[in-house]
Amino acid sequence: MVRISLCKSRLVADFFHDGSGRARPTVIMLGGSEGGKFWSRPKRLLQAFMEREYNLLSLAYFKADGLPSSLEEIPLGYFNRAFAALDCRPEVACGDYALIGASKGAEAALLLGCYYDRVAAVVALSPSSVVWQGVPRNRFDLKAEAKSSWTYRGEPVPFLATPFTNRDLPALLTLRLRKIGERALADREGVRRATIPAEKIQGPILLLSGRKDAVWPAADMAEAVVRRLESHEFEYPYEHLVYDCGHNGLIRNRSCWRTVFDFLDNNFRPDARYYDKNHFQ
Repeated sequence: MVRISLCKSRLVADFFHDGSGRARPTVIMLGGSEGGKFWSRPKRLLQAFMEREYNLLSLAYFKADGLPSSLEEIPLGYFNRAFAALDCRPEVACGDYALIGASKGAEAALLLGCYYDRVAAVVALSPSSVVWQGVPRNRFDLKAEAKSSWTYRGEPVPFLATPFTNRDLPALLTLRLRKIGERALADREGVRRATIPAEKIQGPILLLSGRKDAVWPAADMAEAVVRRLESHEFEYPYEHLVYDCGHNGLIRNRSCWRTVFDFLDNNFRPDARYYDKNHFQ
C-alpha cells in the first residue's frame, strides 16, 4: 500500500493506492466532527480497500493545517478541488467518485451528491437527513452565533439550528445529543428548509445507522431520507440498514464493512450491475 500526501491547491488529504500502477476506481472518505484525516488511521480497513482494488482518498476539511479550525461554513467548493486533484492522478480510473462519510461526513457526502454530478455513489454511516448548524471551536459557548456547517458559492446552506440551553451542558460534555436533536427535528418548518434533497443524487445510496446512537437520531433521519427518495421515485438503488450499535460502532463493525464493499462492487465498479456507464466516459 502506497500513501501519498496531497497538500497542493489548499487541499489536505492522503491518497492511498496499491502500488500496482493500474488505474482503479477511487473512494473519497470523509470523517466527522473530530476533524483532520480520520480515515488515514484504520490500517486494516485501508488495506481491505487496496485488496479489493479501490484507491482511497482520506480527506480533511477542517481542523488541519491551512484549514478552518471549526466545522462552520465549510465551502463545498473545497471538496470539488479534491475531485480536480484526483483527476490528475494516473492511478485513478475515471473522473467520478464514490463518497463514504461518517456522522457530519455523512451529512457532507449526501449534500455533495446533490450539488456535484461527479459523485457516482454515496455511503452514509450514522447519517443526517438535514443540514445542521456548525460546530464552533468552543462547543460550550452557548452564546455563539449559530452558523451553517457549509456554504455553496459563498452563501450559507440553509440549516437546522439547535437551541442549546445551560441544561444541555452535560449532554454537550458527553456528546449524548440525541434528545437535543430530536427536539430540533420537531420544528417542521426548520426541517423543511434544512432538508438535504437526496433525490438529486445521481447514483446509488447506502445508509447505515445504529439503533443505539446517542449522538443524534441517525436511524430516524436515515428513514426520513428513504421516505424522501420513495416520494420522488428515485431511480437508483438505495437501502437503509440498522445495526445494534451506537454512533461510532459502525466503524468497528465487520458486517457493516462487508455490506459497504458489496454495495461498491455492485454499484460503483465500471462493470457494476446498476452503475451508470456514462460516468466512466
